[in-house]
Amino acid sequence: MDAIISGLVLGGLYALIAQGFVLTFVATRTLNFAAGELMALAAFLALWLGAAGWSTPALSFALVVVALAALGSLVYLLVIRRFSDQGGHDTRWLLTTIGLSIIVLNLLQNSQGELPRVLGYGKIDGYADVLGVRVPAQSLLIAIVALAISLILWLVSTRTMWGLRMRAVSEDPSTAALMGVSPRRIALGAYGLATAITGAAAMLWSAEVGVSVHLGAPLLIGSFAVAVIGGLTSIPGVIVGGIVYGVATQVSGYQLGPIWGEISGLCLVVLVLVVKPEGLLGRRMEIKV
Repeated sequence: MDAIISGLVLGGLYALIAQGFVLTFVATRTLNFAAGELMALAAFLALWLGAAGWSTPALSFALVVVALAALGSLVYLLVIRRFSDQGGHDTRWLLTTIGLSIIVLNLLQNSQGELPRVLGYGKIDGYADVLGVRVPAQSLLIAIVALAISLILWLVSTRTMWGLRMRAVSEDPSTAALMGVSPRRIALGAYGLATAITGAAAMLWSAEVGVSVHLGAPLLIGSFAVAVIGGLTSIPGVIVGGIVYGVATQVSGYQLGPIWGEISGLCLVVLVLVVKPEGLLGRRMEIKV
C-alpha cells in the first residue's frame, strides 16, 4: 500500500508536467524538450523573487507563472514556428528544443553553480494520512493540483471556443485557417499555457526538494513516458498514464529494487507503443500526404 500511494502521488507530479506535452502536441504536433531546463529556470526565478524584499510568496508564484507563459510563447516564435509550419514530417523542432535545453543548462550552471538551494517558501510541512499511509503534504498538494489543472484543461478544451478552435486546428490546420481560425495564435497560446503549467510544477516541486540546475531533467523522462502511455492527444489520458506509470514504477521498485522500478516504467512505455501506439486514451492521428 505504501508503494501504491507513493506511485499515485508521484504520478500526479508527472501528469502535471505531461499536460504541457499534450497541449503543444495537440496544437502544433511538436514537443518542447527544453521543458526540464525551463523548470530549473522557473525555480531560480522563484528563488530570486523570494530574496527580494518587495515580493510576497503569492506574488512571486504569480509572477513566475506569467514569466514562464511569456517565455513559452517566445520559444514557439523563435525555435518552433518555422518548423511546425512545414507540416508533420518536419522534425527539426526536435533539434532546436534540445539545443535550447543545452543553452539554458549551461547558462544556469555557469551563473548559479551546481549546489542546490532552499527555496524557503511554498512548502506545506508535515504529513497527511491517505488510506493509512503517511504521505508528505507537499507531494499530496502537487497531486491535487495536477488533478485540478487537468479538470480545468479538459473543461476548457471541451466547453470553450478556444478549446473548439484548438481541436479544429488539431484536426486540419489548413481548413481551420480558411474558417478564420489562426493556427499560429492557437499554437502561441498553447505553448504559453504549457510552459506556465511547467513553471507552476517547478515551484511546487522545488519547494520540497530544493532549487538546482538539474531540477527538471530527471522529471522529463517520466513525464514524457506518462504522456505517451496516456496518449499525447488526451488530457484525461495523462492522469491515467500518471497513475499507471507511477504505481508500476513504485511497486516494482519496492519489490525488486530502484533500478528495476525505472526499467519497468520504460518497458511499460514500449509495451504501450507496440500494442496501442496512440496511448491508452489517445486517438489515432491521420496525417495527410
